[in-house]
Formats: sequence, C-alpha cells, structure tokens
Amino acid sequence: MVDRPRATASLLSLVLAASLAGCSSAAEEGGAGEAAGRRASEPAISTDFTQRNMIITAVCSRENGSVVNLDGWHPQSWEHLAHAEFRLPDTAVAEHDSSEPNTAVRRLCEPGELPTDAGDVTVVRSLFDQDFTKMAVVTEDPRTGATHVGYVDRTGKFTDLTGNQDFGNTPHEHNAAFARDGSAVWFTYEVTDEPGTSTKDRIASRALAGDHKPVDRFEVSTAQNLVMVGSTPSQAVMANSAFLSPDGRRLLAEGYVLDVPAQAQGVGPDLVEKGRYLACDYGWLDDDTVLCGENGRYAALDIAPGAKPGPPILPSNDHRNSAMVISPDGGRFAFLSQKGAALDYYLCDTKPGSTPQKVERTGKFSTLGDTAAFIEWR
Repeated sequence: MVDRPRATASLLSLVLAASLAGCSSAAEEGGAGEAAGRRASEPAISTDFTQRNMIITAVCSRENGSVVNLDGWHPQSWEHLAHAEFRLPDTAVAEHDSSEPNTAVRRLCEPGELPTDAGDVTVVRSLFDQDFTKMAVVTEDPRTGATHVGYVDRTGKFTDLTGNQDFGNTPHEHNAAFARDGSAVWFTYEVTDEPGTSTKDRIASRALAGDHKPVDRFEVSTAQNLVMVGSTPSQAVMANSAFLSPDGRRLLAEGYVLDVPAQAQGVGPDLVEKGRYLACDYGWLDDDTVLCGENGRYAALDIAPGAKPGPPILPSNDHRNSAMVISPDGGRFAFLSQKGAALDYYLCDTKPGSTPQKVERTGKFSTLGDTAAFIEWR
C-alpha cells in the first residue's frame, strides 16, 4: 500500500454571505431601491454542478449538526459558480471514538482526518452521485449498535436503504458509496458463518428503486474504503485511491496499474495487488501517463514497462505537497502545499519546469479556510 502525508490543520466552516432584505416603508424607499439594485447585480449562485471547467470543493460544518457544503469554482478567476449543501441526519456517522463504523464522511467531519491528497479525494468523491444531487451516509443506532446505509438529498431528506430488519442478525453496513449514475449505494458488510467463528467482509449494493434488498457482490480479504469509478456502469474498487484511465481501459489503484477486468462486479485488494506496481497514485494525465510524487516535485510517468519518471514538474522546494485533482485534459493539477504552519493551494501545469501559481484567498474563496477537499475538476 502507499502511504501519503496528511496535513494537520483544522477545517474551517464554509460561511456564505446572506442576501440583504429590502425595506418596505416609504421612508426607506431610497435605501430599498439601492439594495434592490445591488441584489440585481449579484445573481444567485447556481445549484448546477453539470457545468464544465469547474473545480468542486467539499467542506464539513459541525456548528449546528453536520452539514456538508459543496461549491464549484472557476479554476482561473475563482468565481463562485455553484453551491449545494447536504444536512446529515442526527444518526449519521460523522465522527467516532473507534475505527468502526467506517465511512468517508469521517474524512470530512472528524477532527484530525483531513482530506488533502488524491487518495482522500477519491474516497470523498465516491459519497456522491454524478452531479451531486445525493450523498451516501452510514447511520448508527446508539441502542443496538446497528449500522445502516442510505442517502440524503439536498433538501435534507434521508432515505434509509437498509430499513427495519426482521428478528435476526444486527446489520453492520459500512463504507457507503454512490454508483455514479445514482442507481445504487454500495457498501461493505460483515458475515459470520457460525457463532464464535471469525467474520468475513463482503461487498454488496442496495438499489434506490424497488425494495432496496441487498445484492451480494464479492468477498474481500479486508474492508477498506470503497471507491466508485466510471459512470455506467460504475466499478467498485476496494482501495484507498482509485482512478480510471480516460479511455476506461486501465485502473490506477494504491500505486498499482492493471487492466479493468471484463464484466467484473468490482475490484478487491487481492486483484489490485496483482497489478504492476508503479508507486504513482495521483491520477492519469492521459491514457498512458500517470502523475507521480517524486519527492514532492512531481513527474509524469509513462506506464510502459521499464519507463522512468520524467523531469520534475515543480522547482526545488522544502514544502510538504499533496496533489489533489488533475484537470480533464491532463494539462494542470491542483495541490495543497504546507510550509511550517502555513497552508496554501496551488495550480500548476503538468509540464516539467513549470511554476506553480498560488490561489489567492479573495472573495468567496477566502471563506474555505486553510483546508478543503478538492474532490473533482470537471
């Protein structure tokens, strides 16, 4: 497996400026007219995440319950293009004292668990459907210890896909992830053949339509994070990071590259580790080239056997850099850079010898604080 550095700053809540209310009295008519004029010049932020040339960020707020805020930004001007929020039910697992139950929501909401690099990005991205209309969650019953999977929409409505169970085994369903087409939530669960015997981990899915009965998929040696790749149909990959090549033929996961299995239900850790190890796990620049860490300076690597990484992309530096997302054309990437206690976002071309450009904290973008999960560049 590939270890990655993790930034250690606290997430700050995303605060949106409230619209000014107009005054109705005749005495304040002039002020109301001016306010109306200002509102007319400040169009409402779109809820449409289908727009292209957009970087999407995710931040968790814990001030009044758990709320996950998504925002879309123009990658040149950093204009605020889109916004949506998902208010989680009170029983949703957002942080926990132990390692179980596991959910990618903890990467966003739990203190000390900061989604800063590409591996975290793929796990958090898998919480959502293609255009960010729904979010997968894991809930826990504090009385019985049962854990269910379900989803919440933008109105805050929660749908429990596990539902009420007949008398029998208590459900323990973790690692909820959304199929990109929004048709199902995938998850991991534990199976015990006989009382007192060891448990086994398996992958299953519950469709949003119909009776939501689980469809068993395959067994895995250990339950990690579920990453959903592709669109129709989605592939479920049990890994801490997974990226599908632009042509859909290859998978980069945990630093290994392998051909996408024909008609496979999903890809478990055993199959991942049968691939060829590249020690590169930041994503694809094109169908045959991936982005490697190379001591924090980054480099392109052709996946052909025996190929060596190219010249460094970044200049020599003593920063702690964590790559997050790559542009759709493979020409640029975004990364978080830490120097001492200072944290800054940068964009950089993927050509060797490029100079990174710091993202200035101005306008709405300044409200994101020191860290945020850059979960997609579309």
